[in-house]
Amino acid sequence: MLISSKTLRQMIRIGIAAVLGVVLLQGADRPVYAELPYTTYSSDMNKWIRTPNAFVPKGVWGGLNHPEDLFITSRDELYVADTGNNRIVQLDLEGHTVRTIPDPTDQDPKAKLRKPEGVFVTEDGVIYVADTGSRRIAIFDRDGRYMQELLAPSSELLPATFVYAPLKVVVDQRGYIYMVTKGGYQGLLQLAPDGSFAGFYGANKVPTSWLDSLKRKFFTEEQLKEELSRLPGAVTNVTLDAQGFMFTVNKDLKSGQLKRLNFGGVDLLMNRNFAPWVKPLDKFSFQDVHVDSHGVMSAAETTEGKIYQYDKYGELLFVFGTASVGSEQRLGMFKRVTSIVADSHGSLYIADGEQNRIQIMKRTHFGELVHQASYMDNQGKYEEARELWEEIHRLNGMYDRAYLGIAKAKFKTGDYEQAMTYFEQAKDKDGYSESFWQVRMNFLLRYFGTGMTVLAIALIGFFLYRRIIRSRKKRRLIRDQSEDSSQILPQENRRWAHRARNLAEPWKMMLGMLRHPMNGMYDIAVSTQVRWRFALFFVVLGFILLIAGKAVVSMLFAAQRFETLNLTMEAMKYFLPWLSWIIANYLTGSVMRGEGSFGKVFVVNSYALAPYILFILPIQWLSNVLTLQEGIFYAAANYVIVLWVLILIFVGTQNVHNYNLKEAIGMMSVSIVTFLCLWVFGFVLIGLIYQATDFVAGFGREVWLRVR
Repeated sequence: MLISSKTLRQMIRIGIAAVLGVVLLQGADRPVYAELPYTTYSSDMNKWIRTPNAFVPKGVWGGLNHPEDLFITSRDELYVADTGNNRIVQLDLEGHTVRTIPDPTDQDPKAKLRKPEGVFVTEDGVIYVADTGSRRIAIFDRDGRYMQELLAPSSELLPATFVYAPLKVVVDQRGYIYMVTKGGYQGLLQLAPDGSFAGFYGANKVPTSWLDSLKRKFFTEEQLKEELSRLPGAVTNVTLDAQGFMFTVNKDLKSGQLKRLNFGGVDLLMNRNFAPWVKPLDKFSFQDVHVDSHGVMSAAETTEGKIYQYDKYGELLFVFGTASVGSEQRLGMFKRVTSIVADSHGSLYIADGEQNRIQIMKRTHFGELVHQASYMDNQGKYEEARELWEEIHRLNGMYDRAYLGIAKAKFKTGDYEQAMTYFEQAKDKDGYSESFWQVRMNFLLRYFGTGMTVLAIALIGFFLYRRIIRSRKKRRLIRDQSEDSSQILPQENRRWAHRARNLAEPWKMMLGMLRHPMNGMYDIAVSTQVRWRFALFFVVLGFILLIAGKAVVSMLFAAQRFETLNLTMEAMKYFLPWLSWIIANYLTGSVMRGEGSFGKVFVVNSYALAPYILFILPIQWLSNVLTLQEGIFYAAANYVIVLWVLILIFVGTQNVHNYNLKEAIGMMSVSIVTFLCLWVFGFVLIGLIYQATDFVAGFGREVWLRVR
């Protein structure tokens, strides 16, 4: 039966509609997310690594006026320092207002707040407010009724320039009050429960250098006063964790931007640099930090609108968020982050003092996995955490903390070889070293006896072999002496023998120099058989061995991963200093009546590389049998090679220029100065060439634009 074209078109329409309906029904129950304005990253100490999103926007609350501080209790009661509205607002986790402090009906004039910028609530519900505008700490009971105020304490120990203007406040388990004040260079102001001055706590130190120590010895008192006027980094925020440890946020520091202080004021995070990617002249400061019950630290940074999360030891978990540009307002973008807290479910509440709102960021499945696994690791539950780390690794194979977690689990179960592999992927040198020590110990316990037996047999066999060879050589010598061996070798054989001697002679002279440096260097300096091409070969060979050594050295002692090496940069760092030294040495010798030609100077300095050429590769390879604790042997071997090379350079310089000891010392000193001058002039010349090139290029572009 034939189907008409009209019927066929109707059937096609029905089919398309059915397919679209099925697709829409299947996707109806799936959540749809708009593309987020930020990307989530982690770090492996060398580069940023993109990860699945750890937090996604959940909602936003408005109705505030310049919120400057957030505080959340263990019962998930959220308090907001609503600075512009001169009040403290308590919210539930749905964003509904529970109450305001002070109560609008309270007629007590002391209950009124003026620009409060900090709030803290004790476990029994007492509310401490940093009433910045009134320069006091206002205290309210759990029902929100005004109790008392703490004004500026009187003490002879307070500096005359101290300004009592509380910004943030926390109260420890003893009832002692710690507050951040404007300036904050002295640290946190500490008050006793009765409000009396108890001292300063957690102050930062002015960084000093060897130059500062030198100034203290030679500067006058007036000059020192100007130098000592430098101030340390200010403490700008403070929080307490569940264990009672104090966390301070510090401004304008190269390290220690975030500190975890014990009762003695010692930083348990070891003055860690939380922004190693920031250039020395740039500044990086956190605005606020919150520490949850598992020790996860969530720190907010205002300039770029970033949220950083660290585990309890300061290792980066995630960084996400971005700054809002212009009038753009999207979830996940921040204008001026002022405070951050987290509830018991892991969601983050981030106050934006410029946009007058609080953004809520919900933790994703990936973020929850990382937090749970990190917490178990910190508790020493490595085996329990392994399944979580393996799931994390499945979701993101670039997340190095997953390798670290799996490595710790393998180590605890005794699978040390696998642990070494994962520690290497995680770039954890301490863990790799400990695992290797265990592997090496197990190997020695298993094969030490057999190895010693084989070694003893090999030594006995070696000595017997040498004795037999000597006996045969002696009999052959006697036999040859009894025969007429005066036959002349064919011309072709003589030619090959001559070539072999020419090839072997440089190596023989090198070995002779190592045994007797003075005589050996003299022979090299005066010999006509040593050609510059052999010396050039030694220099190139040294570079080849340098690269080979970086390939075989243990990861415990490698400065960087071999696959990240830049051969061009490595060649420049090797050949340019070497050539600069040759030029400086020759020029200095020419001025100071040295007898060495440029070629001879090049030759003797090239032969001085002999210890490096012969021993650097074996030392780099043998580093694979050492642990971090035994690294002193590796470092000592490298120092010996460097010292040996320097001694040979000195001896070679003395011989090639025909100097006595005193003249050689003076000439080497001047050569070093000449070497430094060449580098300074080189940098200046490169800078001038760059500027000239940039000027010519810019001028050319301008002319071209005008001609067009």
